[in-house]
Amino acid sequence: MATKHKPKILIFTSKTGGGHISLAEALRDQLADDYIIEMLDPQPGIIHLHYRLVSRHALWMWAHEFNLTDGPRRSRMAHLTYTVLIERKVADALRRSQPDLVMTTYPFLTCEVMHVMHHLHRKIPFVMLFADPNGVHQSWLTERQASAVLAPTRETFAQALQAQFKPERLFLSGWPVRAQFYRTSFLPRAEMLASLGLNPHFFTVFLQGGGDGAAKFMRTVENVLAIPKVQIILAAGTNQLLYQRFQGMQRVHALPFTKEIAPYMAAANVVMGKAGPNMLFESVTLGKPFIATAYIPGQEQANLEFIQRHRLGWVALEASAQQELIRALAAGEPTLAEMQSGVEAYRQWNSEANKTILTVVKQLASGALRPASRPR
Repeated sequence: MATKHKPKILIFTSKTGGGHISLAEALRDQLADDYIIEMLDPQPGIIHLHYRLVSRHALWMWAHEFNLTDGPRRSRMAHLTYTVLIERKVADALRRSQPDLVMTTYPFLTCEVMHVMHHLHRKIPFVMLFADPNGVHQSWLTERQASAVLAPTRETFAQALQAQFKPERLFLSGWPVRAQFYRTSFLPRAEMLASLGLNPHFFTVFLQGGGDGAAKFMRTVENVLAIPKVQIILAAGTNQLLYQRFQGMQRVHALPFTKEIAPYMAAANVVMGKAGPNMLFESVTLGKPFIATAYIPGQEQANLEFIQRHRLGWVALEASAQQELIRALAAGEPTLAEMQSGVEAYRQWNSEANKTILTVVKQLASGALRPASRPR
């Protein structure tokens, strides 16, 4: 019997940080049963080098660049510049891949990709997924001819309508997360903690350390460990200094870089770390309240308000506030149960909204939603 042909989706994404990649992987996991998925970052190495240097050593510059392009005219100029930089690689990718549908999780692969498809005379359905939960950066709002736009939150949906995106091409999709956070059967919490050498009866914090900022996270770990009967699952990522410092320490299980992070997060009472949206929504999917301890200036600052508005956790940016909060939660204050109810309500809404993604893609693939024509 002949195997049914699967249409192909090409997802353009960015390796500048893990967030855009995680979103692309989340889309892949939702669509892979029905489509062949290819993910690609067409940006030159200089872009990745710039991101690593700025994110590690000059966050003030990152905030400046973010704010500089957050305006209609400045955003258009940035898109024009970026198009010149990457159009050849985008064109090569489209010729080689021959996709039936194109998606993007990165704002500077929106106008750029549409420009290339227009010049190649390729009328391929094009889908944009906003990568901001609480206020869309202007770079997303410049391209309004996409076949479909996925707004992951009510806030971004309302902003897109206000920016005069066509309602018939705008869809409230929820924030997609990777399949490991909703398709995996986890070990019982007590069994998982025991396997990590931790006490099943202690209050457990999952702390995301990431690749940089070793000194700051060391102080955060030490402050939390100063609280009796509190323990930490520390995701050190690629930060070898952080991993080596706490490996084998009592009441800490240090994790090196691993792609399968969900089982460890599921074993904790709360998740704690930088206010990146992917980690936030992964925590929500697991039913875990989130404690925001830091944020990237400009880009992630609005996420703090989002967390508080929807009662998904707490914002504790100072060491004293973090310690006070964890101490209260570990002592059995009722705030944890109260916050979990808010998390559960949003989890259910987000999970239901995620069903929109496959529906929209199927409609585009079948021709029920026709690709937009780019004005000449």
